[in-house]
Amino acid sequence: MTYAEMKKAAEKAGALKDLTPTFFQFKKRGDGFVGKFISSSAVESGLTQGTYLQYLFEADEGLLKCALGAATDKELSALLIAGHIYSLEFLSQEKISGGRSVNKFKVMEIDPSLLPKGEVKEDIPF
Repeated sequence: MTYAEMKKAAEKAGALKDLTPTFFQFKKRGDGFVGKFISSSAVESGLTQGTYLQYLFEADEGLLKCALGAATDKELSALLIAGHIYSLEFLSQEKISGGRSVNKFKVMEIDPSLLPKGEVKEDIPF
């Protein structure tokens, strides 16, 4: 079987998983999502000449990547654990000194083991 034939067979069998993430933008208060944290990677900013983190989550919508801002990175990078489930909600953007601004988020960890039995879908792959 050639690779092209393998892809066609996988499409027919529903055996493909899309690994192309969609960039999620937090635009207004309340914007957010719930998903399993996969990883984060450092990105060089062309605007601020600094480095920030880009986060990758597996959510109901598929793979989502997002940026939370350098200030939030400092608070969260040591707390997020790959494989754990988080709810991220944008709260506001606050002005700080020097004409800069900081994004504020509410980040909650969800522990599926504490949910009532039967409430957790068995087909969620984690």
